[in-house]
Amino acid sequence: MNYLENCVFVDESAFNINMRPSDGWAEKGKPAIVIASTRAVSHTILGAVSSKFAVSVMELRNPQEEWSKRIKIDFYIRKSKAPFSNKKSVLKGTVTGHYLVFLEKTMDETDCFPEMKGHCIAVNNAFI
Repeated sequence: MNYLENCVFVDESAFNINMRPSDGWAEKGKPAIVIASTRAVSHTILGAVSSKFAVSVMELRNPQEEWSKRIKIDFYIRKSKAPFSNKKSVLKGTVTGHYLVFLEKTMDETDCFPEMKGHCIAVNNAFI
């Protein structure tokens, strides 16, 4: 396998507006300036690149419902025969569903170009 010829590398990166260096410099005898942080939404960028092409990029902002937790809650309620309660499902950021949609989109993009036929998708240990 030649990584420069037939591989597409997939990776993710997360950031928000509060990402700043935690250390700083101040003049001798003066306190360092502290800036209050604001609460911000995290952004996740998923990208797929090869040595010759940027195959696809996807930015995710909106959280998605985590259906697996909802199913577990419903199953537990039915099992214990407790009355049904309207609990809100847990909202998360980037979940496996986003990642799978991105991989499908990447594979569709590589199918459009004949020079990318037979390329392998290399995935690192993504946190998703």
